[in-house]
Amino acid sequence: MRKIALLVASASIGALASPAFAQEVPAASDNGDGNEEIVVVAQKRAENVQNVPISITAISGEGLARANVASALDLGRVATNFNVQRASQAANVRITIRGIGAPGNTATEPSVATFLDGIYIPRTGSVINGFLDIEGVEVLRGPQGTLFGRNASVGALSLRSATPKPDFSAAITGELENANRYGVKGYVNLPLSENVAVRAAGQGRWFKGYFTNKLDGKRFGGSDEGAGRLSIKANLGKVTWIGRADYSRTTGDGQITADLDSASISAAQLSALQTRLGGVLPDTNLSDLYANHVLHGKLTDRQWGISSTLEAEVGDGFTVKLIDSYRDWKNEQVDGDVIYLPIPLLDRSGAYRSKSNNHELQFISPQGQLLGGKLDFVAGLYYFGEAFSIREQLNMQSQFCNALVPLAQRPACNTLLTSGAGQNAADQQFHQKLDSFAAYTQANVNLTDKLTLVLGGRWTKEKKDGTYIQLVNNPFAVAFRGAENTPLTLDDNRFTYRIGANYKPTSDMMLFASYSTGYKSGGFNSGGGTPALGQRRLFTRETVKDWEAGIKSNWLDNKLTANLTLYRMDIGGYQDRSFDGTSFVVRNAGNLRHQGFEFDLIAKPTRNFRVNASIAYLDSVFTSYPAGSALPGFPAGSTQNLTGTSANFAPDWTGTLGAEWRIDLGSSGLRLVNSVSASFVSDQLLGGVTDNNYLQVNQDGYALLGGRIELQGPDERWSIAVYGRNLTNENYAVNKFYQTLNTALGLNNGVFPGSTAVRVQRADPRSYGVTATYRF
Repeated sequence: MRKIALLVASASIGALASPAFAQEVPAASDNGDGNEEIVVVAQKRAENVQNVPISITAISGEGLARANVASALDLGRVATNFNVQRASQAANVRITIRGIGAPGNTATEPSVATFLDGIYIPRTGSVINGFLDIEGVEVLRGPQGTLFGRNASVGALSLRSATPKPDFSAAITGELENANRYGVKGYVNLPLSENVAVRAAGQGRWFKGYFTNKLDGKRFGGSDEGAGRLSIKANLGKVTWIGRADYSRTTGDGQITADLDSASISAAQLSALQTRLGGVLPDTNLSDLYANHVLHGKLTDRQWGISSTLEAEVGDGFTVKLIDSYRDWKNEQVDGDVIYLPIPLLDRSGAYRSKSNNHELQFISPQGQLLGGKLDFVAGLYYFGEAFSIREQLNMQSQFCNALVPLAQRPACNTLLTSGAGQNAADQQFHQKLDSFAAYTQANVNLTDKLTLVLGGRWTKEKKDGTYIQLVNNPFAVAFRGAENTPLTLDDNRFTYRIGANYKPTSDMMLFASYSTGYKSGGFNSGGGTPALGQRRLFTRETVKDWEAGIKSNWLDNKLTANLTLYRMDIGGYQDRSFDGTSFVVRNAGNLRHQGFEFDLIAKPTRNFRVNASIAYLDSVFTSYPAGSALPGFPAGSTQNLTGTSANFAPDWTGTLGAEWRIDLGSSGLRLVNSVSASFVSDQLLGGVTDNNYLQVNQDGYALLGGRIELQGPDERWSIAVYGRNLTNENYAVNKFYQTLNTALGLNNGVFPGSTAVRVQRADPRSYGVTATYRF
């Protein structure tokens, strides 16, 4: 309640004054006019993206719609060296930049910091709902530790919702898509007076799912989503206040495809598995839209948040900004059977809860005034607190004993199941409390009218306290969980900094070079295992040293934009998830070097035609990883030297290509907007464990094609569009993972020494639909 009281106090301050609206921060603009600029807030102030020495992909809300980007999961199709993907649990969302990310269903901190309206979102599982009234998205590559702090060690994702405007407007959009997917969304922007306006936005989305389970004939993989946001903005002379409240809820089965790759085991093993399962097998056709395993999942995800942003102009052009927020995310999921076989063996219930609050005080100087125009700066004080908890319950199902327990022990095991002791056979409870404080500043020193020195630093202090409790309520559960009660604590502080230089030989070109550091917080391994891990659950910070050099340039009277960034990131104390034969352990495994380039090109030869292209290269190599996980078929405790190998989820090449052509249809006021987009990803390892198992968890490169044809009415009062994603119906995997309880099922070493059975989570197939919008 103390945190909420701070928000109320901030709102009360904002209700005390008078006169008109401050200048809006423009959304990232990309509508085809060669003289328009893209404005971003990557450095805490509104700036032309061409003047910001960071590798950035910036997309407006309109640009997201034209590229058929409905949620963060789609952003990888428009931003190179960036990807968002969920796994078996909806809470397990991995956001990667330049091949570095972390699973979201653990207490491990993310490597990519996510922000909504300048407010840090600590858990990646809470960011995959459909975009609601989003005005702009910025993907910032490279460490952003100075201005964005901890856990922006390889980059940041910044989402900006639309703010209330001084004029009335409203819109409603309906969508209809294949696979029984449909939705409606809209907003109303209402001025209440000359200096106060409100904006209400909402959406609903309903989806049956692309996939069918042959075992029961039911569709799965769909969800129902509802979300709303209410914003108010008051401009009170030199004081501006924005208050926001949002709520979202998602329900569904939460299930994914997890087909068995029959090539990962021998024919004899496949036959033995079929016999063990009573003559049936899980689905082994990796190209169809079917599964054949026990599915009874249920997902409920809800979150809400309130925030206050109070901005005041003081002195001669200085700005003071106070941002306060509180956010509550709760995710509960019954996974269904986590062995993914056609008989009921073992299911899992997972629950995640994050309660977080952000408080930031910013000081922003005017540009072009201090020291005769030679200095401007941003500085701030920051506090972040979070209470985070994870609950996991494992339930033995009716065939657990007969399929997995040695023959002599089955009677005793079945007796326990009959008595009800299979339910909650293993019960895990993890709790963590975090307090983090920081102070930062970044300054631009204009040595000449062409040369600028950039200096920045941030000091962060944080404390984590946690407990890991594992109860084993059935003696047969000791095969996969060990009883444990471990208190955990971590106290750390870190200084990160940035040094750079920008040189502008002309007004249309900027050369830049920088050295920056970042870090990802240490923490606690919240995953279950056997035997008890104790203090092995503790791991320390991951650090990043980043060198970058590049050019940002406009040519031909802004009709051509070409940007290039070269980078090298050295990552020390890399936090990796390894398998020791019985337990998954998060540890500081070694050192990793990621280096490459990002090149972006935008051509606008006319007002009505535009082409954009991006390509990124990434070279990933462990410079030190002496005791990595052995291949899954080797004995428990085995290791291998992974020095010289590459990280998972780190493709060498990613790229995008898009074109847009606008055609005015005579004097009718109608306009046809044709858009086409393509993206590609080269080979990459998709395993959940870093073990260089290239023969089993590699995904070959693939390309995706999308398109949209939109008819707009006069003054864009209405529009109707048809669109498609993955038009060539490319079949590819987004995750590959080893068969749970593979040893007990006899599925190791069938193809080559160290091999095991592999499960494949395939991507969504081709989708297509129609959308219509009416604007008031």
